[in-house]
Amino acid sequence: MKKLLLISAVILTLGFSHAVLSASTPVPKIWFSMGAISSPAGHKSWDTLFYRLDATWPEFMNHVQVVGILTQALLKISDEELAKVAARLKEKHVALGIEMLAQADDDPPGCGGGVEGYFPTYMVAALASKLKRTGAEVGYIAMDEPLWFGHYYNGKNACRSSIDNVAERVAKNLHEYLKVFPNAIIGDGEPFPSITDQPTWKDDYRHWMEAFHAKVGKELAFTNVDINWGVKNWPASVQAVARFAQDIKMPLGIIYNAGPPPASMSNQAWLDEAVRNFTQIENTLRIVPDWVVFTSWVKYPGQALTDENGLGEDYVAKTYLRSHGALPRQ
Repeated sequence: MKKLLLISAVILTLGFSHAVLSASTPVPKIWFSMGAISSPAGHKSWDTLFYRLDATWPEFMNHVQVVGILTQALLKISDEELAKVAARLKEKHVALGIEMLAQADDDPPGCGGGVEGYFPTYMVAALASKLKRTGAEVGYIAMDEPLWFGHYYNGKNACRSSIDNVAERVAKNLHEYLKVFPNAIIGDGEPFPSITDQPTWKDDYRHWMEAFHAKVGKELAFTNVDINWGVKNWPASVQAVARFAQDIKMPLGIIYNAGPPPASMSNQAWLDEAVRNFTQIENTLRIVPDWVVFTSWVKYPGQALTDENGLGEDYVAKTYLRSHGALPRQ
């Protein structure tokens, strides 16, 4: 793997508020998603961090502000295990982040069925209750691409909702969490270049932010960029959304991962590609986001932590932290 480039202290102004300069550049806030919970390798990471009485806390985790848990994982985790997660995060002063299927799919029938990001409101209420009774405190909520799948998506069972209706749907689900965790900070996540490929995307996104605020009663606190690495124009898309985020003063997050097979045909190939991707964004495009998200929804790496089963998602996080001088180089 190529060594990460260290940019000199001379600033080349490119119109972005976040330019990577050197290993001394402040590290963005880090969201580390736990990912798989059911597979033996995936469960081992949860066990190592949270469930064991002698659970270790890796050094890189001291630089993590939020540990993210998917809605799908919340459905599977037992109350006993969730209580251990909540207690451990509180002990280490790390916030819990819910990766949320945010759009209510209650009406009309069939709309949103099988479409990413939709979830019944009564189940959101059940998860909020589960979190509360196990002693968890939800600090952050990151929504799963509501604008894209609610408004633009035109596949099977697409709702093709107005932007205002998307906001109404997410408000219905979010209010179930906010009843219990009123101080939760809410952010968006959307796919790019899919969003920037829309001719009216800037006006649409401004409308989305206004509608969200009106319906939910909170402002969007950040937007995470989920990049389709297999599309050639993704660098231009990231540059466009970075400029837009600066213009509207919106904190920007970028998900640092890699494409699924066949783009990556092994665990190591996926991890190396993820490192190349964040290196290109920060050292070539010279964009450093406010938030960095480490996560995967595909076959690789299959576990959060490196162990005898192989390298985990932490490999990318630790490589990133070393590039910023937050961890010693090996």
